[in-house]
Amino acid sequence: MGISEKDLALLEEIQTRTLWLTVRMIDYANHDRPNTDGIKVGGHQASSASMISILTSLYFHHLNANDRVSVKPHSSPVFHSIQYLLGNLEKKYLTSLRSAGGLQSYPSRTKDPDTVDFSTGSVGLGAAAPLFAGVTRRYVDAHFGARPHSRFIALIGDAELDEGNIWEAVADPATDGVGNVMWVVDFNRQSLDRVIPGIRIAQWRAQFEAAGWHVAEVKYGSKLKKAFAVAGSESFKQWFDDIPNEQYQSLYGQKIEDLRARFLDGAPKGVEEHLKRYSDTELFEIISDLGGHNIESLVETFQECDGVTDRPSVVFAYTVKGWGLPMAGDPRNHSAQMSTEQINVLRKGLGRTPENEWDGFDLTTDAGKFLALRSAELKRPETVAQINAVIPITTNVKSTGTISTQEVFGRVLSEISRDEAIRPYLVTTAPDVATSTNLGGFINRTGVFHPKELRRWNEDPILKWAEGPTGQHIELGISEMNLFMLLGMLGLSYDHSNQPLIPIGTVYDPFVLRGLDAFIYSVYSGAKFIITGTPSGVTLAPEGGAHQSTITPSVGMELPGVVLMEPAYAIQ
Repeated sequence: MGISEKDLALLEEIQTRTLWLTVRMIDYANHDRPNTDGIKVGGHQASSASMISILTSLYFHHLNANDRVSVKPHSSPVFHSIQYLLGNLEKKYLTSLRSAGGLQSYPSRTKDPDTVDFSTGSVGLGAAAPLFAGVTRRYVDAHFGARPHSRFIALIGDAELDEGNIWEAVADPATDGVGNVMWVVDFNRQSLDRVIPGIRIAQWRAQFEAAGWHVAEVKYGSKLKKAFAVAGSESFKQWFDDIPNEQYQSLYGQKIEDLRARFLDGAPKGVEEHLKRYSDTELFEIISDLGGHNIESLVETFQECDGVTDRPSVVFAYTVKGWGLPMAGDPRNHSAQMSTEQINVLRKGLGRTPENEWDGFDLTTDAGKFLALRSAELKRPETVAQINAVIPITTNVKSTGTISTQEVFGRVLSEISRDEAIRPYLVTTAPDVATSTNLGGFINRTGVFHPKELRRWNEDPILKWAEGPTGQHIELGISEMNLFMLLGMLGLSYDHSNQPLIPIGTVYDPFVLRGLDAFIYSVYSGAKFIITGTPSGVTLAPEGGAHQSTITPSVGMELPGVVLMEPAYAIQ
């Protein structure tokens, strides 16, 4: 489908205003707002700028009301600027970034005044969350009927791919084939401290493809594509692909008359002669036209991923950190702030004044009309999802003689699952410890969830491991991080999928600490679930004390939003 020239022009106009609001929002927090205690405010103008085109393409063209998006932590000002332009955020909040009661440093489901789908303060976790939200939607659709189609999208920085929990999530069999998930990597090839030496794209591509993902690169903008179509451009294209990343990033700090020599340093024979057809200004416009800053190329790639429905997609969008700003490409620009003089120059260049610098678009303009239409298209209907069952406060489980708390847990869960009103809402999960944590009775009654009916090759008279779309247990690999990420998304199904569930996870007690980061993330996001650490309590299961932790109960008591019980930790 592409995008019309008229809409493209409007998006580029809106993109420029978004960049200004984003940069000024951070600048105001650091330089204009009274700071009586002298504590650093901070913000990330460069990391926000590299995401401008990606977020513009998504929110002003690609998304619909049913989609859910996880926004890269350091680009939260871009998200809030977009929500303001769409009419979803009051103007007063633009001057409240990182202040008490104002816009949060990073997108927060529970603290930001506008609607945030996924909290993303802890890097890596915000990337994995939409993947497990996709897993949850697949489960909900199978058990409660198909919801309106949603795309679960994660916008992440390339340095986040160093986080181990990302690869645990990608590799888990439970996430296999989730076709409504797309990750967009802000591939600016810079981390917090430095320009990343070399390009790891080949390694990352191989890892995603090995896990069954669809991989797309959006590297070239329309000007680059046009230049590569010129006869005799083969050596130029090859050099553009091969130029060391550090050398390429340094181009943005050069004077326009010096840029050609820096770009050609080390280039093979023929490149210099071919590029004589372009002026210095034209050359910079061409070689800086990366796909991640080209709305046409981004829209085409997102549409390509929509056509892949049998597996998740990841898009590597080549960008420049600090795009459009004086700090572009600077190796130390991660937390850099534009000076007041630079802000003034940018303000004047964009036709803004101190009197109108916070304004959106007048509704009588083409851009204003366009934004009003997009706002209506993205508006979500009011829904109230409830569990239509009475939660029991006791069960009929009886014991004769000695019994472990772990066994009691299994019996209680099996007894509750007899209730036909409450059973549909129950869903259990475990990191390869389902049977040893006494979920066997529940699994025998409800089965194991899989999108397709799988044939059973071994008949076990004790455990009926029957896998199919009606199963209510989701089995994970041995990853406690994945356990808590999945529990968190199951516990947010009332919001993401308009269907509340009662998620119950089990894990060996000491291994709660392995997934503690994801545990805290899920609680902070407002998820509701039950985690049972077994064996626990005074009476142990047959495994004995080797699988019990005295630290875990302390963690449960100290975490806000957690209600501690024996032998389970319950989230409310």
